[in-house]
Parts: sequence; structure tokens; C-alpha cells
Amino acid sequence: MLAVFYIGKRTLFDILRTGVFWIALGLTAALCFIILFWGWHQVELEQRSYGHGTYTDMGPHGSMGYQEDNWNPLTKIEPETWISYYVYGVTIMFANLLSIFIMMGLIGREIDRRTVELLLARPVSRGQIYLGKLLAGWMSLVLFMVVTLLWTMFCQVIGGMGLQPDYIKAWGVGVLSPIIIGAMTYVMTIWMKGFLAGLIGTVVMIGSGTVGNLVIKLLGKEVLKLDLGVYVLYRILPPLNVIGQKAVEHIQTDAWFNFAKAFFEGMLPAAEDGIYTEMWQVWAYLGVVVLVGWLSFFRRQFS
Repeated sequence: MLAVFYIGKRTLFDILRTGVFWIALGLTAALCFIILFWGWHQVELEQRSYGHGTYTDMGPHGSMGYQEDNWNPLTKIEPETWISYYVYGVTIMFANLLSIFIMMGLIGREIDRRTVELLLARPVSRGQIYLGKLLAGWMSLVLFMVVTLLWTMFCQVIGGMGLQPDYIKAWGVGVLSPIIIGAMTYVMTIWMKGFLAGLIGTVVMIGSGTVGNLVIKLLGKEVLKLDLGVYVLYRILPPLNVIGQKAVEHIQTDAWFNFAKAFFEGMLPAAEDGIYTEMWQVWAYLGVVVLVGWLSFFRRQFS
């Protein structure tokens, strides 16, 4: 375990010295500040202009703005809900992209430069190298998420919206998203070029969300009639849709969530389509990815 600790510690310091980590952190922090400070102040101005209504995405005439309290309660959305939703989306998007850039270089760079033989020649096992680098990558992603969470809470307070405890719950679920995407990218770099693993990881990330799942179903099942192909593809893709939906449940009001489900009823993929729908499947999927990577690293001949 000491070898895993030292490998992970050195790898983590290497990651924190890269510009990618700090650029992603800076962009995320800037966007969160804009949304929570200037965005919230714009909401307050609209509140004073329109009165004490409720912020909704669809008004009586299809316009966005504040409506009177006698408007349909099913479509009412508190402004805190939308603001938190936007911040969550920005944070997870950059965290997923960061996970791809970080993980594609942990083993992939060693293989591309042919320095992996020197790494394997050290008095450490392949399993220790694999775990040390993987845990370092995960730790850097958790650190990124923790810093952005603390910054978000700070911006919520100074922006005037106030601390949102439900956002913290959503963050706790959402942190699994970059961890899974990063693990998949890490495993793919064992068998292919780092840039190719990163490209595939980006495509997988886009296709694994709720919108991506919907597009795959509409094109694959409704247009191309490839029911079996869509089923297999859903099984291969990571269950990011489950993570996103479970996280958003802590942010969105029940009224809006029920409205969204009713609006997309019959369109969104379901369990019979092959899509993952439960949180236990997220953990099982992550375990399978880690195990496959472990076995791959032992079987790969780098010479």
C-alpha cells in the first residue's frame, strides 16, 4: 500500500502542476460567479419589475419571465432552481472534460513515450502502478469538485441568493460522473493512443447524458430500426443519465420534475430499451470498468 500511496502522491502533484487543471478550474469558477452574482442580480431586477410572481420557463404566451401566482402551478419554477441547475451543469461539464484530459495522460503518455518499461522495471507491481495512478486521477477530480463546491457556496452567499443545501446533495451525486468518465478514459489508454481515447471518451460523455440517450433512441430505433444495436449501445455507455437525474432531483421542484417526465413520456429511453435506471447500476458499472482495466494492464505487453 505504501507503493500505491507514493505513486499516487507523485502523480497527483504532477497533475496539479499542469495548466489544464487550473484552466478548467478558473473557467468553472468564472462562469459560476457570473451565474450566481450577475445572473442572480438580474433575477432580482426582474422580480422587482414583475412583482412577486414565480419564475417559469413558459408563460401564458410562451415567454420566459415571472408570472403571477395564479398561473398553472405545474410549470412554476423558483429562480433558485434554475440558477442552481445552470451552475450544476457548468460544473459537471468541465469536470467531465477535465477527467478526460487528466486520465488520457496518466498511462497513455508513458506508453506513447515508451517510458512505461522504465516504470515497470521499478520494484513495484503492475497492480500498484495501476491503482496509484487511477486513485491520483480520481483525487484530482474530487479536489476540483470540492473547490468548485466551496466557491459556489461562497458565490451563493455574496450574490444574495443564499446557501442552497439541496445543491450540496446534488453535488454529492454528480461527483460520480467525472469519476466514471475518467476511469473509462484511463482504461482505454492502456490499449490505444491517448488522443484517441480522449476523443472516444468525449463522444461517450456526450452520448451518455439524457439528451444523448434520447437522440440515440430516436435515430437508432425510430429511424434506423436498430433495436438490438441501440440496446447493446446503451449497455456499453456509462449510466451518466442516472447520475444526472438523481442529482437534478435534489435541485428541481417536484412540480417541474413531474411536468418534465409527463412532457417526455414515451420518448425518453427506459429499462426495456437497455438503459440503466438505478443507482446501484452506476456502482456496478464503475466496478466493472476498474476490474477490466486491472486485468488489461496485467495482460498488456508493452515491449
